[in-house]
Amino acid sequence: MDRWSTAERLCGLAGGELAQRGRFGLLRVREARALRRGRAGVWGGEEGPRAFLTTVVRVPTELAARVRAAAQPAAAAGVNSHYLYPADALHITLANLDRYADLPLARLAETLADRVAAAPPITFTLRGLAVARHTVYVRAYARPAPALLALRASILRDLGSEPPRQEPLRIAVSNVVRFRCADLTTVLPAVHAHRNARFGSFPLHRVELVRTDKVLSAAGTELLAAFDTGP
Repeated sequence: MDRWSTAERLCGLAGGELAQRGRFGLLRVREARALRRGRAGVWGGEEGPRAFLTTVVRVPTELAARVRAAAQPAAAAGVNSHYLYPADALHITLANLDRYADLPLARLAETLADRVAAAPPITFTLRGLAVARHTVYVRAYARPAPALLALRASILRDLGSEPPRQEPLRIAVSNVVRFRCADLTTVLPAVHAHRNARFGSFPLHRVELVRTDKVLSAAGTELLAAFDTGP
């Protein structure tokens, strides 16, 4: 077991918000190391085509606008600005389902409807901007954290006989800026200024099944079905 796996396991033993803080800290260290080595990931694509099958939780418009305004200075990069997500595209990925793209839509919808309806109440708190090698993102703390992990795992388990793939850090984020060039001059000051910002909280009410592009753009996203949580 490498040092990263050991650290991740120790974070998991802590449980709850403490575990999430630990995992976000590990992610920050890993991504900062990659950026110091010049490994910024540049997105050369455009909005569309609909290449990914995934489930998403959209950030409410008011909170999304608040996060977007905080991250806007990070998008400036001289002639080539980075991609700033529209407020209505900010989202948390619940589970990527590309590996199940060949299953009938009815099968996917039935499983998602059952699992989402059975999930206990989950609240997301958006707190602090951070930088990864491809994006600027806002941390989304789930409460209770085990409920989110259980929902993700139950969806993947019910869709296939293979053991579900583990999320690398088992945390939730919403990307706000995606890098279009290697010039990150404006990124770090903007992120640092809002590293502890508290943007607000929202409950999980709906999960969407979509075919989409890299940035959940309006032009590149097809809504296949939506599933509401239970009463």
